Amino acid sequence: MNLTRIQYFIEVAKLENFSKAAQALYVSQPNLSKQIGLMEQELGFDLFRRVGKNVQLTRAGRYLYEQLKELPDYTAKAIAHAEALSRGDEGSLSIGVLEGQDVNFFLSGRINDLQEHYPGMTIEMERNSFRNLRQGLDRGTYDVLFTLEFELQGRDDWDSYILFKQPGAVAISRSHPLAGKENLTIDDFREEPFVAISREDSPGGYDLLLEQCARSGFTPHIVRETSTLESLFLCVEMGVGVAILDRNTRLERNDAVRLITVPDSTAAGLAAVWRKDNQNPMIQRLIAALAQRQAGDPPELRGSRV
Repeated sequence: MNLTRIQYFIEVAKLENFSKAAQALYVSQPNLSKQIGLMEQELGFDLFRRVGKNVQLTRAGRYLYEQLKELPDYTAKAIAHAEALSRGDEGSLSIGVLEGQDVNFFLSGRINDLQEHYPGMTIEMERNSFRNLRQGLDRGTYDVLFTLEFELQGRDDWDSYILFKQPGAVAISRSHPLAGKENLTIDDFREEPFVAISREDSPGGYDLLLEQCARSGFTPHIVRETSTLESLFLCVEMGVGVAILDRNTRLERNDAVRLITVPDSTAAGLAAVWRKDNQNPMIQRLIAALAQRQAGDPPELRGSRV
């Protein structure tokens, strides 16, 4: 039973007349009658019974019509959507954003532009932890991540676009005795307890903390390892310990926390990341949009492909 016969059957069922259905389908009535007869023969039961010059659906025919009447339209829409996907005109994009990162100032405008150019495009966004983002990208849950550059460590199967880089900073509770002092460096915190993202959640982030402290000649005394950045932020806010972070987090606007830039720190880059084998055409359209500077972009928002 092919789609053409199904279309013929639906048209006859709607018009209840072979002649009218043949005219609507631009086919001859004998050919239409033959195709319906072949369909009934294939199914093994009658679809119509004659009532004068018209026809009516049998009980089995009525059931089949109710189940199949949307199929031609659904098929046409599915084919049109597939064709649009092949041209890159429509599609979907799933974006994962690292918790705590401020992305609205550069991302919202680009997303709006994309949706204006491709009104059929659907976009889903979700905040998550380092580890969940990595796993989601590998599993195909996310097409693109916005995460920190050190997450690329050892990932030859990922591609990336670096949006901007910022020096690291020590985050300290305003209630801490050192918070009121000026001209602080990382060396001033060598005796302080540190809180850190766990190595399991972010191997690159954990190693970067050790690297930053090693430059000043000490190993940090880590008193708490967290599995999420939000938990780490909370520890800093509550005075559990100090942390080394990038400056593009919600703590930048938190009056309970002071951020002290580390001048000689390794710059923490915010990156758009995607799998090299992901063929979703919307990924490259998003990256192209990110590469175009817009009014209101800060000076440091100068991306680079790595």
